[in-house]
Amino acid sequence: MSPSPHNDRSTQAARWPVSALPRVGAPGSRSAELHEDRADTSRGLSYLEEQRFAYVRWMGTLGTFMMGLGALGAGAFPVVGNPYRSFPLGSVMARMLTTSSIITLIGVGFLVLAWVLMGPFVTTRVPKPHQARVSMTMLRRTYIAWVFPIALSAPLFTQDIYSYLAQGSIVRQGMDPYSGGPIDLLGANVDIARSVPFIWAHSPSPYGPVALGFASVISRLTSDSIVAGVFAHRVLAVAGLSVSAWAVVRLAQRCHVNPQAAMWLGILNPLSMLHLIGGIHNEAMLLGFLLVGLEVGLRGVDKLAQSPVSGWTLIFIGAALVTCAGLVKVTGFIPLGFLGMAIARCMRERGRSHVFAWLVGGLSQLLALVVTTAVVTMLTGIGMGWVTGQGGAATIRSWMSITTDIGVIAGALGMLLDLGDHTDAMLSITRGAGVLVAGAFMIRMLLATYRGTIHPVGGLGMSTFILVVLFPVLHPWYMLWAILPLAAWANRSAFRMSVVGYSALVSFFVLPRGLALPPLTVASIYIGAASIFAVLLLCMWWLLRKRFRGGLH
Repeated sequence: MSPSPHNDRSTQAARWPVSALPRVGAPGSRSAELHEDRADTSRGLSYLEEQRFAYVRWMGTLGTFMMGLGALGAGAFPVVGNPYRSFPLGSVMARMLTTSSIITLIGVGFLVLAWVLMGPFVTTRVPKPHQARVSMTMLRRTYIAWVFPIALSAPLFTQDIYSYLAQGSIVRQGMDPYSGGPIDLLGANVDIARSVPFIWAHSPSPYGPVALGFASVISRLTSDSIVAGVFAHRVLAVAGLSVSAWAVVRLAQRCHVNPQAAMWLGILNPLSMLHLIGGIHNEAMLLGFLLVGLEVGLRGVDKLAQSPVSGWTLIFIGAALVTCAGLVKVTGFIPLGFLGMAIARCMRERGRSHVFAWLVGGLSQLLALVVTTAVVTMLTGIGMGWVTGQGGAATIRSWMSITTDIGVIAGALGMLLDLGDHTDAMLSITRGAGVLVAGAFMIRMLLATYRGTIHPVGGLGMSTFILVVLFPVLHPWYMLWAILPLAAWANRSAFRMSVVGYSALVSFFVLPRGLALPPLTVASIYIGAASIFAVLLLCMWWLLRKRFRGGLH
């Protein structure tokens, strides 16, 4: 990903005062032009190109169908009492772990390829600037077609869903999820606790009361049924990604970026499909609250000059939604700072002093945070243990984290030099330095937002990107924290190519079961999947070449 992913046109737009940005759909505004362009987008595709786009979409749908089929045998099943084996097809697939894993990875390959091939259809600007070659309706249908097969299958790529189920049961039974792990609180004889990954079995919950509150409701509605609980959480994940799609499109219009390109880059991204829908991670809920809250809050800032009452109402609602994101994971609180700076910028434009502008922006967000947190705490009955319970994940040594890698390498060098094993001390230093650098960069982006040299969406995206890069723990889906807001703000080709390269590569990093397997088994799965995928791709290319006499482009 490029550290400066905006083009000249967007940079100039980003320097506009926040309150002076045109309202979405306002007559004569760029967003109104976007609406007009989108209405006649069909002119951008010939009949043959529409057929090619349809084939690309069906290629992705084939991929997600294969993933859903393979998940019945190679999915992230519970350790005991696997309910999916009671399904006729599931019992057959479960006896073929390697074959099912190969089918799943082939499906990932088709999904990634379809997503990459779809790029030129949404990023080429003809015949007018900012006009996409496909309509938003076509992309929405693509989203539904790709999500549906995964949503109906078993969990994929992670066992974390069973932690969510166990923690929901803990809260439902009136216990404190921050006082111990699922095994400690539920007991080792409870199936739902025994299915929790070992690393979280004795760890307090790292999630906030919003995530645990939803998990508690699901536990009550499903009576701790594993299958019903998994599908209920997946409904939440689909809802979270769907409202994120709405927000990304609106934020892209606000930032004068092609909304179809933002939808493709962020929402249809294979990482979103694989890990937010397939893996059912809480990031889907977090991003839904965060992005919708940011859009609603910025609408309030736009209205402050004309209608202060409705403006402040929208600001408070937006800040409350962002606070809910932070009450899923603490990183969700970050947009509050950028909303506050947008408000301060608006106050400054109205002739207020710097001190007054900062106080209004900061205190308004602090008030929304305190009130929302109090209401959520009262409704869920969950205490404030989430404030001090965020360090559990830091015990993981994630090889994808730069700061962790540096610390581990430094510790290994120390042992080679007979200085002793100081790896833990080096990790504390390198990880702490990474957090400090990310914090300093975030302050810089906040000040740039206040000065009006960067749009709040861009400031949030860049700050989150640096934070993820330097985060002590990095999982493949964490980069979505930055990709989704940046998709709505950044439109340089280099940025999009970087996101495509990263997303395509990382999509293959995690095995379908989400657990370690013997090296020979892993090698056979990847070699088998790559070989069969290559053969299928050649066959598909030959058939399409006969159909179009020119391939897909």
